Amino acid sequence: MNITVVYEYEESYLPTKRHRIPRWRNVEGETVVTIKEVSKSDAPVAFIVNEINVTDKYHWVDEQLWVPLQWKDMHCDKTGLYPISELVKHIQQYSPYSYNRRKIKQEVIDGIINEASRFIIIDGIVCRKKGEPRYVLMTFGLGCNHGGTSLMIDNYYNSNISKDRYYNALDREQAIADAKAVAKRRGDTKHLEYIGESWVIEVLMPEAVKCNPQKEHGDGDPFLNKLYSATENSANPIVSMLMVATTVAELKAV
Repeated sequence: MNITVVYEYEESYLPTKRHRIPRWRNVEGETVVTIKEVSKSDAPVAFIVNEINVTDKYHWVDEQLWVPLQWKDMHCDKTGLYPISELVKHIQQYSPYSYNRRKIKQEVIDGIINEASRFIIIDGIVCRKKGEPRYVLMTFGLGCNHGGTSLMIDNYYNSNISKDRYYNALDREQAIADAKAVAKRRGDTKHLEYIGESWVIEVLMPEAVKCNPQKEHGDGDPFLNKLYSATENSANPIVSMLMVATTVAELKAV
């Protein structure tokens, strides 16, 4: 599907031959961007991701993952699937963000093309590009059921979280085992048996599993790592609190 976009940019000019300092003016231009359209037969489902009250099907096209775009992803007060007509308006009205910078023609065009590349249409359904689903081991609070331990799903790496807390979709059993081991060390026993039940990545195309946290991600934030260690090595929240306080005090002393 081709979409004609009228955009605005800024260009420099000299009002007269006598002027030496360029002035700037707003100018309109026009370009055509393409949203790729494919059939479901050319967009197999690679993953089915089940989170709490939400199920997403990840389609595999051009070695990238795409999920149906919901109205709520674009407007918080809307429900249902995002219509093609709204996608057209979104692209036509899109203006690359520019803070304290001139809107250079080619940069504006590149920004519009880049925005259009985030979408695809599969059998009439607007889909958006999404990162590969992966498991992430999360802990909250001080332990001993103050907060908790959970195995959740994410689509990107958080630089504050260590690579050792991320698992690709094929490492589900290892992720569950590690999450339960951490929960036991922390004393988060209240919902231990439910770890891994509410967040599930069903792999239909193993060849679509590409992420490798150990190679792609880093060691996380050193300070947060110390806090995690403090709360994960004591099932007593008071002891954990004292260990956290000590860690914070050590940081301030540096």
